[in-house]
Amino acid sequence: MLDLPTICRRVSGRSRAFICGRSGGAALLFAILLPGLLGSVGFGVDYATWLVRRQKLQAIADETALAIVSDMQVGGYDRNRVQAVAESQVRSLAANLPAGDPITVKTQPVHRRTHANADNSFAPEPVDDRVTSPTGVRVTLSQRKRAIMTLFVTPHLTDIVVQATAEIVGTSRVCVVALDGSSADAIDLRDRARISASNCSVYAMSASAAAIDARDTSQLVALKSCAVGGYAGPSQRYQPVPITGCPAIKDPLAGRAAPPVGGCTYTNKVIGNWSDTLNPGTYCGGLILASGAVVKLNPGIYVMKDGPLVVGTDSPSPMAGPGNVHPHDVAPCLCYHNDVSQTDKNNMHCPKVSTSLPPASLSGDGVGFYFTGMVQPEPDGIARPMQFMPRSSVSLSAPTDDVMAGLLFFEDRTAPPNRKFEVLSDNARRLVGTIYLSRGTFLVAANQTVADRSEYTAIVAQRLALSQAPRLVLNANYNATKVPVPQGLGLTSAYPTLTQ
Repeated sequence: MLDLPTICRRVSGRSRAFICGRSGGAALLFAILLPGLLGSVGFGVDYATWLVRRQKLQAIADETALAIVSDMQVGGYDRNRVQAVAESQVRSLAANLPAGDPITVKTQPVHRRTHANADNSFAPEPVDDRVTSPTGVRVTLSQRKRAIMTLFVTPHLTDIVVQATAEIVGTSRVCVVALDGSSADAIDLRDRARISASNCSVYAMSASAAAIDARDTSQLVALKSCAVGGYAGPSQRYQPVPITGCPAIKDPLAGRAAPPVGGCTYTNKVIGNWSDTLNPGTYCGGLILASGAVVKLNPGIYVMKDGPLVVGTDSPSPMAGPGNVHPHDVAPCLCYHNDVSQTDKNNMHCPKVSTSLPPASLSGDGVGFYFTGMVQPEPDGIARPMQFMPRSSVSLSAPTDDVMAGLLFFEDRTAPPNRKFEVLSDNARRLVGTIYLSRGTFLVAANQTVADRSEYTAIVAQRLALSQAPRLVLNANYNATKVPVPQGLGLTSAYPTLTQ
C-alpha cells in the first residue's frame, strides 16, 4: 500500500498541494477510514437489532412451551396435536413482530432422568414418546436474521435459534410436601412405621440421594411418591417405587397470610382434672391439658405465643384442681419417648408410673392453631411447640373460612428452625385440614393409627418423620368436608412451569 509521502512524490501541481497539504491529508485520511467506520456502525446496529429480535423470539418460545404443557394436562401428549398447538401459538404471538422470514417451529418431548453430569443430576432429556411418557416439551424456534445496515456486504447474518423447556411440576392430589431442599431423610420412616396415602401423592423437595428413607421394614404406600433427589431402602418398601429427579416446586402455601396476633387473652393456661370450654384468643405461655382434662374448643383461631400446646401430660406431683396447677408441674415430652433411658427420665423428674386419671381430651371443629414466639427447648435441646402425649384423645377440624381457612396447624415463618411438632397420641384419629410447618418437623411416634377418620389430612412441613410403629393415614376425600383445601394442594396442585 502506498503511504502519503510516496503519493506526494508521484503527483504534481494542484493535486500535490491539496493532497500533501494539512487539510488535504486529513480529508484523504478520513476518506480512507470512512468505509471502516460506517461498517463498524452498521454491524453494531445489526447486532443490536439481532439481540432484540432474539429476546422477542425467546419470549415467544417460553409462552409456547407453557401453552403446550397446559394442553398436555388436559389431553396428554400427542405429537401431532403438540406440533399444531405450537405452530398456532407462534403465529399468534409473532403477529405483532415486524415482518420477517418465517419462524421454524420444532417440538420435542422430554422426560426427567438421571444425568451423567453430577451438577445437573436430574435434567430433562429428549425421549421417544412411544416408549416413555413425557413430563414436558422442548420448543426450538429458528428464524433467519436479515441485515439492515450491512445489507450490501452481508445480506444475512445468521439464524437466530432459541429453546424453551416446560414441564408439568407437582402431582395431582398432593397430600404431603416435605420442603427441606437438601437433607437426607426429609421424609423419614423407621421402626415399622407406615404412611397410607393411596389416594394422594407424596413429594420430597430434597435433592439428597436419600430424600425419602424407609427403614426397619417401614412402608410408604401412595398414589405416587416423588423426590427431587432419590430414595433409600429396598424398593419393596414402596408402593409404587418413588419417581426420582422430579422438578423442584415452591412452597405451595408460601402466599398464605399469617393470622393477626393480639394481646394476651390467657397467660400460662393449664387445665387439670376437670372439664372446660375455651374460646379463641392469644394464649401467652401456651396451653397445657393435664391428664383428666376434657376441653371443648369453640370455633376460631388459637394463637400459641411463647409456649407450647400440650395435651395429656402427667404430673410428678398431685394436682387437686383449679388454682393448684402450674406449667412447671407437668412432665416434659421426653418422658414419653421410648428411646429415652430411665436414668435420663429420673433426671427430668418424670412420673414413676402413669396417673390413674383418664387421658386428656381436646376436641373442636372450625379451629386453627397458630404457633408463634419462642418455646423453651427440652433437655435434649429441641423445642416442641406441640405435644400430643400417648394418653390423650384429639379430634380437630380446621376453619372453613377466614385467614386460616383449611389450615389446622400453622407455624410462624420466622420461627427458629428444626422444632418438632409431636403426635404420640394413641387416639388422634381425626385431624381434618392442612398441617403447615414451614420451619419444623411433623413427628408421628404413636403406637396406633393416626388421622384415619379424617376426610382429608394434608401435610406441608420442613420434614416429616415417623417412628415407633405408627400408621399415618392421609385420606384425600376433599369433597366430603366443608373444610377447604388450600390452593396448591389437593386436585389442582400440578401446574406447568419453565425448567430450562
